[in-house]
Amino acid sequence: MPYLFVYGSLRYGFELHHLLENSRFVGLAYTEGYKMYDLGSYPGVVKGDGIIYGEVYEVDDNTILLLDKVEDYRGRPDDLYIREKTKVYFDDKRRYYLSDVHIYVYNQDISGRDLIEEGDYSKYVRMPVILNYFAYAENTNEEILKQRGVKKILKKINAIASGYRMIFNIPCRWGYCANLIEDKDGKICGYIYIMIEDELNALDKAEQHLVKYMRDVIKVVDENGKEYYAYAYVSPDKENPKEPSKEYLNLILQGLNTDWGNRCMSTGLL
Repeated sequence: MPYLFVYGSLRYGFELHHLLENSRFVGLAYTEGYKMYDLGSYPGVVKGDGIIYGEVYEVDDNTILLLDKVEDYRGRPDDLYIREKTKVYFDDKRRYYLSDVHIYVYNQDISGRDLIEEGDYSKYVRMPVILNYFAYAENTNEEILKQRGVKKILKKINAIASGYRMIFNIPCRWGYCANLIEDKDGKICGYIYIMIEDELNALDKAEQHLVKYMRDVIKVVDENGKEYYAYAYVSPDKENPKEPSKEYLNLILQGLNTDWGNRCMSTGLL
């Protein structure tokens, strides 16, 4: 099925987002070669030397046809928008990207319109931003999430990150907490939590973001093999792995058993 990059009134929290309620949220992304302008009650993008930010969805052909009508795209020279394809990136290092992603580009005069320099309409109008967060250790346990200030999860999805092994080398209240290292034969079981960015900001304090862990974007897949791009807390320190405490292991296993049961076990967990 095709992918669609949305940057304005189709994003989470805006008036047209309900048109994507049956579409799969793939992740936050950005694309280059465009500039964004404030058109009053919505934004428009045109060709330019900027970067714009938005959300990527997997959509079906019927949704594309519906959105063509909403965006007044009919394949005529005077259409309000033109639908074209672009390349989107999911991380600053450009490791993860999708090509041939649909985007609606404004097709009218933008003279006198204000440039949205940051290229992010949700932040420009102070609307919440949604994202994917991949939990693989104690944060698979929703009681721990509540203790850490997470109030609302929009959706929870069983997911696997391939190419990693779990180690325990980060000092924490339970002794040593989990980290990920690359392992071509490994896999990590966990959950994608779709949440607003403020919820992940609350987790930053508990995870000691920028001190012990870094937010990194990784690729994960659901049980149907569908790809998602999600933030995960990973430390660059890969040295001196230790044995985890039984209490810590039980927290992780309790979390994973909630939805995975015994159908998935992370490499290195036991």
